[in-house]
Amino acid sequence: MVRTLIGAGKVPPVGEREPNARNAPDIRHEARGAGLGRGTAPSVALVERRRLQITFLVTAVLVLVSAVMAIASPSSAIGHYSALQRSILRWSVFGLATGLGLYAFEKELHLRRLLRMLVDERVLTGALSTQLTELSTLVAVAKATNAALELEDVLDLILTSALDRLGAHDGCVRLVEAGGALVPVCTRGEVVSDDSSIEDVAASCEPLLVALGPDRRGRLHAPLVHRGELVGTVSVAAPAGRAFGEYDLRTLSLFAEHGASAVAHARLYAAERAHVEELAELAFYDPLTHLANRALFVDRVEHALHRAERHRSPAAVLFLDLDNFKTVNDSLGHGAGDRLLVSVAERLRTSVRTSDTPSRLGGDEFAVLLEDVDEEKHVMIAAERIIEGLREPFTLGGREVFVTASIGVAVSSEGGQVDELLRNADAAMYSAKRQGKARCELFRPAMHAAAVELLEVHADLQRALDRNELFLEYQPTVELSTLRVVGLEALARWRHPERGVLLPKHFIGVAEETGLVSRLGRWVLEEACVKAQGWQQALGGAPLNVSVNLSARQLEDGDVVNDVAAVLATSGLAPGSLTLEITESVLMRDADAAVQRLADLRELGVRLAIDDFGTGYSSLSYLRRFPVHALKLDKIFVDTVGCDAGDEPALARAIVQLATTLGLECIAEGVERAEQVDVLRDMGCALAQGYYFAQPLDEAAAARLLSAGFVVMAAAS
Repeated sequence: MVRTLIGAGKVPPVGEREPNARNAPDIRHEARGAGLGRGTAPSVALVERRRLQITFLVTAVLVLVSAVMAIASPSSAIGHYSALQRSILRWSVFGLATGLGLYAFEKELHLRRLLRMLVDERVLTGALSTQLTELSTLVAVAKATNAALELEDVLDLILTSALDRLGAHDGCVRLVEAGGALVPVCTRGEVVSDDSSIEDVAASCEPLLVALGPDRRGRLHAPLVHRGELVGTVSVAAPAGRAFGEYDLRTLSLFAEHGASAVAHARLYAAERAHVEELAELAFYDPLTHLANRALFVDRVEHALHRAERHRSPAAVLFLDLDNFKTVNDSLGHGAGDRLLVSVAERLRTSVRTSDTPSRLGGDEFAVLLEDVDEEKHVMIAAERIIEGLREPFTLGGREVFVTASIGVAVSSEGGQVDELLRNADAAMYSAKRQGKARCELFRPAMHAAAVELLEVHADLQRALDRNELFLEYQPTVELSTLRVVGLEALARWRHPERGVLLPKHFIGVAEETGLVSRLGRWVLEEACVKAQGWQQALGGAPLNVSVNLSARQLEDGDVVNDVAAVLATSGLAPGSLTLEITESVLMRDADAAVQRLADLRELGVRLAIDDFGTGYSSLSYLRRFPVHALKLDKIFVDTVGCDAGDEPALARAIVQLATTLGLECIAEGVERAEQVDVLRDMGCALAQGYYFAQPLDEAAAARLLSAGFVVMAAAS
């Protein structure tokens, strides 16, 4: 700043001053030499007065000398002096006049030098005063620039200050916009329009002085340049009839430098602010849905609980999990899944109050914070409103997709903690899942115990898979016409170290909820295929089919076809010797995706069966599309067969006839009485399972049964 001012003004640095530019000690020395007193401050008026005094003195002395010389003249009639006396008198007067002349000459030289110094000092002081005024103005501009004011305000201050210094009234600041055009952003008086000159300044990035324009007004144009890049221009017009000079152009250039700095500062500040906002967005908001993320949501819940303590007004948390979202992801792709999450977030925003906080916790899990809730029923109404808002179909890639949600609700209690409230809402949400999904559940203390049990079972099941605590039992499938075993259904069992042998109903649900079912299902598939292949070899290649249940998560997994193919290749079992059973309800979660997945599995050569048929809600149109080989008649229909009441098992007969019509095998489940065998055989049902034939057998018992000729007559007794 200072270097620019000195270089642009008329005040050279101390080491480069002109010879006549004296300092204060020089002036005092000349003042003493001129006969001015020590205590008197030298000034131009005092010097002139001193010169006048010397002039009067010299004049008086000259008059005196003239008089003396007249007296000393030989022709003078005044006095009687000898020739010697007259000579002495003349030489004395001459010496006195000479000395006085030299004295006057010396003083005149001192006075002249002193006068020149004082004049130079006055000029110097005036220049410094001007520069200091400009400096104070530029300092004010710099302070405004650094005060993070709005850019327009800073530019207005710069333009106003420049106009004041230049004695002008009309000026304009233009900035370069994104397209490269110069756009006026700050104007004082009339807009200074001189397009050709402004374009020249923008092209050369050099200031331009226009002496007199067409309107007989001088103009100044200076570029705003930051790091070699043009960011704008500033233009000033002089009053009518007045021209600017080079010094004025340098002055405007100084203000232009500050204008460029202000623009750069503003842009840097805007970029930093945008960066800070972006970091805040990333830190506290979900980048996909722009809802509050987990960190911000937990912080809001904490503040809400503190507020609830002060105002005795409870807060509530809703945990929301989309039902079967993985099906959408696997069938339509992750892009469609992301669009679905964004659409769900939008509906969530419109379903809650502006004072509520919707949040995405991750994946397909959302949460909502409700503050100032009066009664629990109002919270449940809010939850139902969210469920209702999700009932309308979502359009993804030109197709309609229906999505439901399970919601858990927890209301804060006095002295409650954030973790406790969130844990309770999560437990209620899982309870809603277990009770059929697409519903909301209010937290009850018993849910916490169930959640703890779920956690414990999950940990135990994880260890069971690692410690080989799981084993298989086999349920024979019998041909009713011969009572010979034609296949075995593999059933998982868990030998729990504390609770004994557990059936699937005690741990399959946990495996489904925690994601362990895929690993468990893969283990069952591998174990069953290896055993079936071993038994076939032991029996000399006799045909034997093994059935394995596929869970919903396995069917939805995009790698299930590759997994089955890999297991068949590893075990050596022929694909036709493996039957995969899928429940009707699992198939109908996403029927279109299921049709394609079943077709891929059938291409491997494996057999497919619909388990628990009749208990779901499949339509005949979908049943015809499913590429399956068999239907398994659920036990609830088999129980009506051969009843003492004599009621005709109409539904069972209808399902058997439907399977026959579609060219599918029908396998009756849960046969327990001899009369059921006869009636089912008469209906046309070819295969059956149940305790009438055999209970699930361990590996050794199954091997003995097969080696005995596949006949189960002894089990019937």
